[in-house]
Formats: sequence, C-alpha cells, structure tokens
Amino acid sequence: GTMADNDTVERRWKADGLPPATVNALANALGKLFDLRTVRAGHGYTLRFDAVDHLRAVEYRVSPALAYHVTREANDAWKATKDEKPIETRTAEIGGVIGSSLYDAIKRTGESTSLVGWFVDTFAWDINFYTDSNAGDRFKIIVEKRYLGGKFYKYGRVLAAEYKGRTGTFRAFWFQPADGTPGSYFTEHGESIVKSLLKTPLKYVRVSSTFDRHRFHPILHTERAHLGVDYAAPTGTPVWATAPGRVSFVGPRGGAGNAIIIDHANAMSSTYMHLSKFAKGLHVGQEVRQKQVIGYVGMTGLATGPHLHFSVRVNGAFVDPLKLKPAREAPIAPKYRQEFADAVGPRLQALAAIQVTPPPDRLLAHGLSPMP
Repeated sequence: GTMADNDTVERRWKADGLPPATVNALANALGKLFDLRTVRAGHGYTLRFDAVDHLRAVEYRVSPALAYHVTREANDAWKATKDEKPIETRTAEIGGVIGSSLYDAIKRTGESTSLVGWFVDTFAWDINFYTDSNAGDRFKIIVEKRYLGGKFYKYGRVLAAEYKGRTGTFRAFWFQPADGTPGSYFTEHGESIVKSLLKTPLKYVRVSSTFDRHRFHPILHTERAHLGVDYAAPTGTPVWATAPGRVSFVGPRGGAGNAIIIDHANAMSSTYMHLSKFAKGLHVGQEVRQKQVIGYVGMTGLATGPHLHFSVRVNGAFVDPLKLKPAREAPIAPKYRQEFADAVGPRLQALAAIQVTPPPDRLLAHGLSPMP
C-alpha cells in the first residue's frame, strides 16, 4: 500500500485486516528506529505473509534509498532494521538562454524541469518569471546531483545561481556557518535574498489588470476603482501569503468571492480574492509565514475568468502593490563575514566560467541574441 494524507501506520494496517495487537507490536518495533510522526503521503509499505496467511515481515519504504524492515523472530517478537543505500553526490554546473520560457530553456540543457520551481521559489522576491522573463535572458546554476546505484536519483542543494535579464542580474548563494547555525541564501555581497514582501503572491502568472482608480469594470460596465492587481492564472494555482502575518478574514465576501485578509506588521494588510478554495484548516487568528500556501486561484464572485485579485492597504489606505519597496532581512552577521567570503568566492568564479548553451534558432530568426 501507499500512505495517504494524514495516514498513520496503525490506521492503515488495521484497515488491511491485521489484529490490533499485531499492529501495536509492529508500530512499537518500527518506532524504535523511525519516528512515526514523520509518516508522509507517498511512503510505501509491503506486508509479507507465509503460505498459511501468517504475517512474517513488513517493509516500510520512505524513499528509494531508505527503507525499514520489521521481521518476526523465533520467539515471535518483532525486530526492526534499517536499510539505507549509499548515495553519491556530484556537483553539476548548468547554463542556458531563455527562448520561449525558463521551462523550455532548462529542458534544453537536459536537466529536470524541477529546477524551474527552485528558480521561481528562490527569486520570488525579485522576479516574476511570467512578466519579467524575456527571450535572450540567461541563467546559470551550480547544483548537487545525487546518484543511487550509479543512476541519477534526485537533486540536492543548489549551491549558487544567477539569472541575468532585462530586469537586472540576480544571484543567490547558499551559506551555512560551520557552527551549525541554520543556512540561507544570500547575494554575493552577503545581503539576504529574502525581503519583507514577495514580488508576486503566486507562481506562473501574468498581470491582467493593474492598480487603476478609474478602471472600467468588465462586468458592471461602469467606471470603478481597481485598487489592486489582477493576476491571471489557471484555477487551482497555489496562492502564497505575501508576508508573515495573522489571518483576519476567511470566507465568502460578496463580489470578491472567496477571500482572505491577512494583517501584517507596520499597519499593512493584504487581501486575496476570487479563490476557488482555501488551504486546508486555514482559520481566522492563524499565524502564517511568508510563501505559505493559503488558497488557490479561482473565479468566485464577480470574475470573468480565473484570476487572483491582490490588494494591499497601509494604514487603512489602498496602495499599488507593484510600487511597494520591500526591505531585506538581516545580512550575514559580521562574525561570519570571512567564512562567507571563503565559501562564496570560488562559487562566484565558477558561475562566471559557466558557458551558456547557444540561443535557439527561433531567437536568431527574430534578430535576438542572448544577454551579454
């Protein structure tokens, strides 16, 4: 079987017909090596029986590289063992030129397009990859690649990355001090890439309507102030909290449809409208972190198509979200400056040496060339 959301091994194995006493014994044995609170959807398990339907062994698989075996001993006691396969880590240096999209550009390098999600998440404070990405932009990335049995298994940590385009040049370097202090991404100057506000509150979007105090409403057919930004995106696209804060409203709100309001520091609040649904369990009074998924794009209320209407108030007055100037989080602490320079310096040189792949033919056909 495969674990589903909110599953426990006890619940699943009882549903499979195992006696409660056997389930408890198995869970106790497994729990000595594996924290049963970390059971996740997608984990797999196998129950092995003998010819007369007596359970002889259980395999609980966390990943292709990690499994736990619970076997019945001669005295009918259950014993768990851990089976972890060795993983080899190599570092890859990748570069490319944007043609139609970052997705296609990464695909052309032969790498997994899962790296697109990393770029979108990591540079979310500076780049909207739908509106800010242009043909001819270039990217570079230094990433750990992990191999299991000699075959590529998954990506590890992205150590350094650069995106250079018409909107500017943005870099991120992973740094974790040797003393065990939690790591994060910083610019080459030691500034945090994390800012007080996200560039956009969701992934893969286009701006379909901007802040306008004299906008002609497409449904009401009258002039009506549009005190926010509309982001067109497919129904179900996850919506992020633009900054940490406390939820002050969740529910239907007239023409706004399903809406969420979050109160933030410095007398600021943000509103998210026309949602198809809310994140599971979201409630008034809940503290949310920046980039936490709070809902999903829809077209509830007065909406001609699926989109997110996003607005911001400061001291009770609406402001244009696209003109807000967010502040950065704390930079590298002075005591880590030299350690940071020693770690990031070689990666900065390695990024500069990465050769980007030639621009695709369609770029040349339109008279375009990659960024220098």
